[in-house]
Amino acid sequence: MLITIPVLLVGVQSVSQDPHVQSLSDLVQDLRAEVAELKEEKLNDNWLHEQRAHEVRGLVHDVLCDADTRSNLQGSNMLAGYDGGAYLQSADGNWKLKIGGQIQSRWLYNKADDQTLLGNEDTQHGFDQRRTKVKFSGHVVDPSWQYKITQTWSRNGGSNTEDAYIAKKMDNGSWLKFGQFKGRFLRENIVSSSKQLTVERSMLDNAFTYGWTQGLELGWKNDDVRLTAQYTDGPGQSNTAGLADPTNAWTVRGELRFGEAGWKDFDYLTSKNGAQEGFLLGLAYQNFDRNTQDNTADIEYGNADAFQSSGWTVDASWRGDGWNLFAYYVEAEGKDFTGANKQSSDGWLVQAGVMANENVELFAQYQNGSINNATWANGSNSMDAIRVGFNYWPQSGSNTVKWTTDVAWAGSSIAAGQADSSDSGIASADWDSTGNGWRQDQGNNDGQMLLRTQLQLLF
Repeated sequence: MLITIPVLLVGVQSVSQDPHVQSLSDLVQDLRAEVAELKEEKLNDNWLHEQRAHEVRGLVHDVLCDADTRSNLQGSNMLAGYDGGAYLQSADGNWKLKIGGQIQSRWLYNKADDQTLLGNEDTQHGFDQRRTKVKFSGHVVDPSWQYKITQTWSRNGGSNTEDAYIAKKMDNGSWLKFGQFKGRFLRENIVSSSKQLTVERSMLDNAFTYGWTQGLELGWKNDDVRLTAQYTDGPGQSNTAGLADPTNAWTVRGELRFGEAGWKDFDYLTSKNGAQEGFLLGLAYQNFDRNTQDNTADIEYGNADAFQSSGWTVDASWRGDGWNLFAYYVEAEGKDFTGANKQSSDGWLVQAGVMANENVELFAQYQNGSINNATWANGSNSMDAIRVGFNYWPQSGSNTVKWTTDVAWAGSSIAAGQADSSDSGIASADWDSTGNGWRQDQGNNDGQMLLRTQLQLLF
């Protein structure tokens, strides 16, 4: 037994000194280290998955909260967004409020010789906040019951209401409008001030426009034809009392559309690159009577201080891929208190625009008007002016911001106010206004020059 133990010890010592055994021992240690590292990575990986799960849960919560905010305002299932104006709309689409606005900031420079008005200065220039508007529109009950309210702030700080009407749309393409709205006679005026080709509408428009008035409108349209008839208080009779100045006025207008351009395309007098081609022909008639047995106040319209008036206009609009052409003719005849003396006036305009690139449109315009059988000591009875300019959109695909600049020269002297002599006794030139920037010429002076630049923003 004593002999056996030393032998075993010698065997163990020899085994421990075997290099193969040592190699296996080292391998075991390496494997243990790798296993420990893998365990540590597994723990870290589990923690990472937990962190990601927490982040995903947070993201889902935020998305659901945002969706809930959009679809459930104050717990009443409302949708909110922007489409040419910010809007709120019920989930079923039966109630909608849309809010928009327009700002026009302008600078003008006018040069007219031998002036005795406006401080006797031949040269006048300055800034002008031409238009500041906030518009509310939409529908109630269902999309067929529509409304619009437009509030404006004038350059002297006062406020005024332009649109204020209720409209009912029928399924057959017809509609009925009741309240205060724009008279549909002269196309240049029908097109919004925000969608004009030039900085401001023409002197012809100043003399023959119906502007905003109060009354009823019945209309009908399909893809190719649009008809409207209005019974109103007459041109410029907005924000008036019903029994103050009674007037019977009618305007009837018909339009034919040809080509690919739709009705909304013809809401603009500009045309950008990529626009579809189309042609629009319009014809309109107007007539008003001041009820002269009860009303002794006249209306300045069509270059006449008239108690009665009738007139007509024809216009054509042709537009396409980066170009546009527009022209019209207008004529009116006014009568005095007795109805025996008549004063006629007419005029025509043509303008065109073409895109120079994706952002810039160049344009030119010519207008001409006359007042028959009337003379002014400080001007002629005719008007003509030529204008050139450009439109610039910083973002080519958007009309939100627009910069327009034009310069114009008047050929004939610009008359203003009542004539010194006329066959009718009611001739009254209405070409110039603070809105369009033209001034009354003095004596026989002509060649008045007008420069205007304007920045417009829509929201």
